[in-house]
Amino acid sequence: MKLLNHLDAFITEETRLFGEILLSRSPVSNHFLATHRKDGDCHHDMLERLTTVQEVRDLAKFDEHGEYRPLKTAPSLKSGWLIEESDIESFYLKIDAIYPAGFAGTVKYLEKAVDPVPLRRTLDRQTGMYQFAKNITDTQANQIMRDTCAKGCLRKIAWPLDEQCAVSHLPEPGRKIPIICLEACTFAVSEARRLAREAYDKANALS
Repeated sequence: MKLLNHLDAFITEETRLFGEILLSRSPVSNHFLATHRKDGDCHHDMLERLTTVQEVRDLAKFDEHGEYRPLKTAPSLKSGWLIEESDIESFYLKIDAIYPAGFAGTVKYLEKAVDPVPLRRTLDRQTGMYQFAKNITDTQANQIMRDTCAKGCLRKIAWPLDEQCAVSHLPEPGRKIPIICLEACTFAVSEARRLAREAYDKANALS
């Protein structure tokens, strides 16, 4: 499987950062290892070993305070755990349980196998109560990218504002493997609706 080959090639004895996860390979056993970035200096015996995909999914559901995490790429993943696998496929399935389709999206982006969707195109598709979202200004769009996306999500935005804007070309992965955002998510769309509706109500209140 090509995707597994990519993951295998990325992970060496040198630690890589993927979201909030440290990925590495044991120089002794050659096993694949994953821990939270906060636990990079912890001895592995001090960490809870996650041995099934379901255990990993359960971990990713809640933050350190027991609050539900509706956005899996929010910077709030719980620490104190270890994933260790000798098999790359088993390792991939556990990583994917933390960031669903995250690594696959990154590989597709790096291979230029998928085109990022401009924000305006995403907003123009909205109907019903979300149709207000398409009315945001460019200033409001930049505000969403800055305050909603950059602060609340680990993904790196690859989509442009509109069809006329150049598509971002993120650098090749080094020590950090980015999680690529190829299209604005429902959280960004909801914020666009809120800002557009707020501006509409304010304008009509003054008229």
